[in-house]
Amino acid sequence: MLFFDISSWDPHDSEKVIEHFKNLRPPAGITIVNQWVDLNGGRYFILYEAESSEAYAEFNIPWSDVCVIDSVPVMESTDFIKLMIAKGL
Repeated sequence: MLFFDISSWDPHDSEKVIEHFKNLRPPAGITIVNQWVDLNGGRYFILYEAESSEAYAEFNIPWSDVCVIDSVPVMESTDFIKLMIAKGL
């Protein structure tokens, strides 16, 4: 399943966040599609696939000490439209 996460942090925690980024190693079951950094600071955006809830948790829990993560399950719009058509909606 695809997830789009927006992580935000207090500017005072920027050094801690940078250290987390240096050590970023996705666990088994996580495939990063792409990632972006807000040029104004304080936010990070990532699109990734998680094979299981365990992989999802293992990927996000280590960030809980420095970030607030707004995680949204997503689907490509063309796939969503096909699903809705198949369901008769």
